[in-house]
Order: sequence, then C-alpha cells, then structure tokens
Amino acid sequence: MSSDRTQAFEGLTDAYHRFRPGYPEGLLDRLREHVRAGADASWPDPWLLVDAGAGTGISTRTLRHAFGPGPRVVGVEPGRDMLAAARAGEHGGVEYVAGRAERLPFPDSSACLVLAAQAVHWFDRPAFYAEAARVLVPGGTVAVLNNDRDHRASAYLDAYERLMEDHGDHYRRDHREYDTVAEMSAQPGLSEAGVSTAGWVRELDTGQVLGMAMSSSKMAAVVRNLGEERTRAHLTALVREHFPDGGVRIPYVTRLFTARRTG
Repeated sequence: MSSDRTQAFEGLTDAYHRFRPGYPEGLLDRLREHVRAGADASWPDPWLLVDAGAGTGISTRTLRHAFGPGPRVVGVEPGRDMLAAARAGEHGGVEYVAGRAERLPFPDSSACLVLAAQAVHWFDRPAFYAEAARVLVPGGTVAVLNNDRDHRASAYLDAYERLMEDHGDHYRRDHREYDTVAEMSAQPGLSEAGVSTAGWVRELDTGQVLGMAMSSSKMAAVVRNLGEERTRAHLTALVREHFPDGGVRIPYVTRLFTARRTG
C-alpha cells in the first residue's frame, strides 16, 4: 500500500465498493432541504453539486438520487484506484475528476453544494473549509456526512475497535472525534453551522462483516501486522462470540454537519 495518504485505499477498492454502507434517507432529505433553502435566481443553471473525496462514487451517486436529474453532480477523488472504480461503475449520470479536497478544480462561486461524505478525516480540514467557501455561491452549502459505528452501544464493536487498537498502526477509536461545527464556524465566509443525527442498525452476515472489515484502511494495518488469515480468524471469532446466530447487528450514528456560504 502506498505511503501517500491519498492512495490509502490502493488494493481495497473492490471490497470498499461492495461492502460500505449508504446513508439514512432522512438526513439526505435534510441535506436537500438545506441546499434548496439557500437558492436564489443568481445561482448557476444547472446547479453544480461537488462530492469531495468521492471514493468509488457511493456518495456521488447518492447525491444524484437525492437531488434528481437536474443538477450537475461531480465527484472529486485523488486516489487512482478509487477514481478508476468510480468511473468504471458509473451509470447514474454523474462525473468524476481527479483532484484534492483542498484544491477543488472549480472556479470561485460556482458550486451550490460541496459535500465530504465519509472522507473529511482524511483532509487538511481548515484548508478544505476555506476551499469550500471559495467555490460556493452565496447561500450555498458545505456539508460533512459521517457514518460512525457506535462502539459505546455494542460489546461487539468495542471488541472490534480493541482489535484495531491492539494490532493496528497507532490506531485510536476516537480518531474521527472533533468539533466539526466549531471548525466550520471558524472559517470566514461560512455561517449557521449545525448538525443533525440519525441512529440506525445495519444487519450483516459473517461474510459481509469480513468484506466490510477488509475494505478499511485501518484494518489493512492489522492485516499487515497479523497476516490476513489470523485477522480473518480473529474477526470470525468475534462474530461467533457476540452473534451465535450469525446475524450481526451493527449500530451506527450518522451525522450531517452543514454550514452556509455568506454573501
């Protein structure tokens, strides 16, 4: 695997595309409503919706589903494997371009939405929020959408996180816990930062659990340190211990953070 953080999912793309979850419809509705609430006649036609750190295109295609056929939807992704997979799997009327979230390839005041879904922890976040403020039209939305496994509500997830802490490369389960509202609020040109949350449960079988785990760049470090066979054996044993019936139930908390570009 490359030492370049933008290539962190090299070799993991197929599992990522197959096993990563989507996002709760209720929060997608909130996102759409937030964007529409800021619209005025000066906005470009069609609207430009940007998905920064698009990965294999899960969230890019989600934007198309949420907003319908009208807007132009563009996923921006620096990872070579991820970008190739997104383009190869495209059938939803969206576009993909190579680029970084901190240097979006769009002019000033051109986008109505800049979204980072399951990706902002990889960014230089202050630089990303400054870049979002640059490319957004007045009234436009910057949004961060995160699916977080709720390890505080599940003994299985607590053990899963402990496996990565014990055998990963300096992994900490709180590595994505930071004050996004405060970070958005600190960026000149952004205002009205807030958060909406939704709790839900994903049901998987053992094979899907293994597939999802193997799509993780953090679990990839465990695989490097223990070997794939031992890692899979550890994960299988955890499933059997906590879910003897084979039906794995993983609680999630999904958070949608939004802020608006001031005029």
